[in-house]
Amino acid sequence: MQNWLEFQAVVMAAGKGSRIPEMTATKPKCLLPVGNKPMIYYPLKLLENAGFRDTKIIVADNFLVDIQEEVDQLGLEINLSFVPIQSDKDWGTADSLRHISDNILTDVIVLSCDLITDIDLHQVLNVYRNNNASLVSLYFSPSQDEQCVFTVPGPKSKNKFEKDIIGYDSKTSRLLLMASASDYEETMPISSALLNKCSNLTLCSKLLDSHMYIMKRWLVNYLVKDVDISTLKGELLPFVVKKQLSRHCKNITLNEKCIEDEEDEKPDIFNISKESDIETNIRSMSCFGNTYNFEEIIKCYAFVADSNIGIRANTLYDYCRINKIIHKLNINLGDEKDKISPEAEILSNQFDKETCFVGPNTKIMEKTSIKSSTIGSRCTINPKTRITDCILMNGVTIEER
Repeated sequence: MQNWLEFQAVVMAAGKGSRIPEMTATKPKCLLPVGNKPMIYYPLKLLENAGFRDTKIIVADNFLVDIQEEVDQLGLEINLSFVPIQSDKDWGTADSLRHISDNILTDVIVLSCDLITDIDLHQVLNVYRNNNASLVSLYFSPSQDEQCVFTVPGPKSKNKFEKDIIGYDSKTSRLLLMASASDYEETMPISSALLNKCSNLTLCSKLLDSHMYIMKRWLVNYLVKDVDISTLKGELLPFVVKKQLSRHCKNITLNEKCIEDEEDEKPDIFNISKESDIETNIRSMSCFGNTYNFEEIIKCYAFVADSNIGIRANTLYDYCRINKIIHKLNINLGDEKDKISPEAEILSNQFDKETCFVGPNTKIMEKTSIKSSTIGSRCTINPKTRITDCILMNGVTIEER
């Protein structure tokens, strides 16, 4: 399972954390502590567990040194290459991918730094392989942990959840429709052509888009040509999903153009997605099954994970929630040393090792009671203190009593 020969991994970590400005005003979102590790540890560990040897991390240039220093201390075996982009440019994920297009030589897997999951990545990669897919997107079903009750710090406000409408074939997992619920009021039109072609269409509005996408190399080529596309989820994916079922001109020569192209002066995605002669020969000699139609040029699939933990910690609510259930995450966090840093000094006799996480260089004094809490690095908790069900960020001092 040598994935690093087959895919290149890119982790998007240049986001400004605009949904949680209280926490990202002075530090990047990817370094916010989750458990006793910075947030970016979890997607990197996911890749490492799946066998990846290298990954590129896209970061804002003003936080490059901070991120490098903290990531270097995580003890990961995966080789990391940091790619800085200008922090004053309002780039989306597609812009960032376009920026490193010259360094992407194979198919690519793109992850967000705020994705925290214990899914087996091979399951998603195999959907991509088995169907010769152009694109695979990972989704999570609503979790039982949604029901856990806790108080989100700060002013009382109703949690607003983004709702995406995802349509997929329940038998083949073909991804057929992507839309934002906010774009519609009471009704959403669905084309009769889509319903005619797909009799097993399932529509969901509660799936969580993980922002993990596995893509063919030619989709990066398309981004290079169509510079108007700025984001992957909001612009590229809905466009590609819609195009896969549309009619296209066949047998196009280099000197010919589709009528569609002449009208909107956009690059022809079907022409860019054509197989090379070598790829055609490889496919003709391979032992593929007959489970899908090779005549289709663009094929998008959805992988819906039912039983795994999957959270994007990009809001205060979800950040608090993942810290509450991080001990359930099955990615080598079972050992005590993975939950409590060896560099932490704990003098308390009433410290619950089963339900607490402690970061490095933290000191917990005697005569303290600590239960069900996440404590960051460089914290000091003085005597005669009781902490239950709390999240302490890095560098926090709790005074006596």
